[in-house]
Amino acid sequence: MHYLLHLLWIGSLLTTARPPHDAARQVPILCYHNIKASMEGHQPDYTIDRQQFGQHIKMLSDSGYHSITPDELYQHLTKGAPLPAKPIVITFDDNRQEHYTVAAPILREYGFRGVFFIMTVTIGKPGYMSAAQIRELSDNGHTIANHTWDHPDVRRLMPQQWATQFDQPRQTLEKITGKPVQYFAYPFGAWNEAAIQQLKEGGVLAAFQLYGKQSSNDPLYTIRRLEVRGTWTPAKLRESIDQIFGR
Repeated sequence: MHYLLHLLWIGSLLTTARPPHDAARQVPILCYHNIKASMEGHQPDYTIDRQQFGQHIKMLSDSGYHSITPDELYQHLTKGAPLPAKPIVITFDDNRQEHYTVAAPILREYGFRGVFFIMTVTIGKPGYMSAAQIRELSDNGHTIANHTWDHPDVRRLMPQQWATQFDQPRQTLEKITGKPVQYFAYPFGAWNEAAIQQLKEGGVLAAFQLYGKQSSNDPLYTIRRLEVRGTWTPAKLRESIDQIFGR
């Protein structure tokens, strides 16, 4: 059900999204979901076929992009730490099995690292990554981050629900990886000020939305990502990066 809601949410955002005034200073951040053998029977808003995904990553490498971690991005945004030429952040939502079997090997081929936002209710279930696979990604230099327990719209959460949807998933992921989990992606890209306050109290350093306008008060908690569509050619992806992030 949450994938259907996600599709409806992204459809509305695609018709209204506008780059912020500071787009030229933003590091491009990409968001992928499902990676399938083919697109047959799948919606392109959150699915891409594995060949197309490989072509996207090859284009980024050929274009001179260097992947960075959320820690590197955070240090740059808060302390002005230098970044490599043409930095980019490559993220994956929901903990799909193909993030381990398809995406990670392709990233490794080009020397890239990814950020995996884990919906913890799925861990170990058919079609999703196991705890051991998540740990391996972390050990190999990828970032493991929080995407709630079961993908609710956080704007509708009652304060007492944050323990289930945020605190427990963070603790689960920290136990798996042995590392602090300090980054968060909003399900559906949706956020509000109450959610930001909960994340701050939970020790989150930065949080990622999708196409919406960044908060003027808390830009670190509303960092924009570009949802990559399965129909995009490498040229279309490059064009979209240039348009949205001013690269």
